[in-house]
Amino acid sequence: MSHGTITSISRKMAAFGTGTALASGLIAAGLMNGAADAASLSVSRTAEPASVHPYDGKDPYSSGCAKSKVNTGKKASLRNEVGDSLGTIRLFYSRHCGTNWGEVSVATRGSGTITVFTSTKSRSFTYRPGNGGHHWGNMVYAPSGVCAKATGTVTTGVGRANKGSGTTAKACD
Repeated sequence: MSHGTITSISRKMAAFGTGTALASGLIAAGLMNGAADAASLSVSRTAEPASVHPYDGKDPYSSGCAKSKVNTGKKASLRNEVGDSLGTIRLFYSRHCGTNWGEVSVATRGSGTITVFTSTKSRSFTYRPGNGGHHWGNMVYAPSGVCAKATGTVTTGVGRANKGSGTTAKACD
């Protein structure tokens, strides 16, 4: 195999991005040692892991998934360190989309995060004061039989008494 063939393969692989630069070097080295045939090389690059679904990280309302939302019955209080409730987080499921997300009810001045988890992935959303204190997080694809839970945090002012968090129990819809 000629040096020109190796250079050509390396340039083509470099077009896939820096993530394959190491692979390019390893394959080129293998070619130089006769370990692989240029005709048998097949390199593909995906933008995301195979486990990512098109609904992951999307808004349940703007995507239309919330039209078929079901309250899983899983909820938790967002409590501060002395046990005062500063709000509530609920876990929802979309039958049509096969997704889960969390929604909080807090004081209008509250801000915080909403995160939904499965055993293999999670998505978070940061909310700001306003919207009447009703906020929702981004979705995670979790079709029937996949368990999910939601965690929320809230800050309503200065000091530890004004910061709370809570996590729902798992739902396996």
